[in-house]
Amino acid sequence: MSKFASSVRFQVRKGQEDVFLKSVKKFDISKFSGCISHQVIDAGNGRFQSNVIWEKEEAIAAARPGLIKFLDTLRPTLEEISPELGVTDPISGPIVT
Repeated sequence: MSKFASSVRFQVRKGQEDVFLKSVKKFDISKFSGCISHQVIDAGNGRFQSNVIWEKEEAIAAARPGLIKFLDTLRPTLEEISPELGVTDPISGPIVT
């Protein structure tokens, strides 16, 4: 079965970048069964992208409550991306290449 990826885009409040990065670096993949890796991209101007690779889709489904709990620790540092999205822009799916 192919691996699965999840990605979340964030817009960090001006002046909160260091707080955000300190918090996001606490993400411990060993606490999530089936989590293979985690990377964060700094796209500049307070824009960040978190990417997580999972062994399979069921692993992220099982981890979702813990992922939401972790996201709650980041929320005070985030700006609303849009009224429709709120403070995150998530996407996930199977890795095809």
